[in-house]
Amino acid sequence: MGKALFVREGRGIAPTGAAVALANKIESPLSVLETVEAQDDALKVHCSETVLHLLKDLPGMEFSDAPLDENEVFDDLTSQKVDLLIDVLHNKRHSFVVEEVFTDEPVCLTRADHPRIGETMTYEDFYREQHIALKIRRSEMNTIDFLSDKPVAPRSVKVETCSISGMLMLASDSDYIASANRSLAERIAPMLGLKIYTYPIPLNHLHYRMIYHRRYLHDENHKQKREQIKAIFKQHQK
Repeated sequence: MGKALFVREGRGIAPTGAAVALANKIESPLSVLETVEAQDDALKVHCSETVLHLLKDLPGMEFSDAPLDENEVFDDLTSQKVDLLIDVLHNKRHSFVVEEVFTDEPVCLTRADHPRIGETMTYEDFYREQHIALKIRRSEMNTIDFLSDKPVAPRSVKVETCSISGMLMLASDSDYIASANRSLAERIAPMLGLKIYTYPIPLNHLHYRMIYHRRYLHDENHKQKREQIKAIFKQHQK
C-alpha cells in the first residue's frame, strides 16, 4: 500500500486514517464471505411462541423460542447463532435491521364454564380473579406493563410460566385468567374449551418485528426467506 497502517501511541499502537479506510473497504466483502457458506443451510429463527403457529410450516427454516432474556436474544443475532428474530422487541443499534411485519390484539381467556365470569369480562372480574402470567420480560417489563401507556395496577398472579401454551393449558383446567394474542387464542381456544375476552384495561396492540444483522440485508437467501415470512403475516393480518 505504501502507507503506514499503525503508529506508536504512548506504550501501544493506534490505527492510522489509512488503516481505518482500509477496514471500511473490506468490511462489506468480508460480511458477504461469512454468509456464503450458510446460504444452503436452513435459516435459524428465534420466533415468539405467540406467532409460531403461523410460520411453523415454512420450508427452509428452523424455529426456536426466543430466549426470555433480552440481552441473550441480541447476543445470538450478533454471534450468528441465529439468523433472524421475530418478536415484539425493538432495537435502535445500527448493526441491526428492524422491520415491522404484523400487529395483533392482546386478549384474555378463561375456561368456557368459568363460575364467575359470563359473556364479558369486567374490570372488577379482572382484578378479583387470579392470573397466569408469562415470565418473559421485554424492555425489563412484564407483558401488560410493556403494552400499557400508563401504570397498571398489579394483578394477583397465581402461576408464572415460560410457555404461553402451558398457560392456556392451565387456564383450561382452572379458574385462572390467561392472556394471549388474538390470532393464537382463536386457534387454540376451541381445542381447549376456552372463551376469549377483550382486555378490560386499555392496552396497545402487539407489534411484531423481524430483526436481523445488517450483514444479511442484501443476502439473497436471507432476503427470500424474509419475503416468505412477510407474505404469511400479510395473509393473516386483520
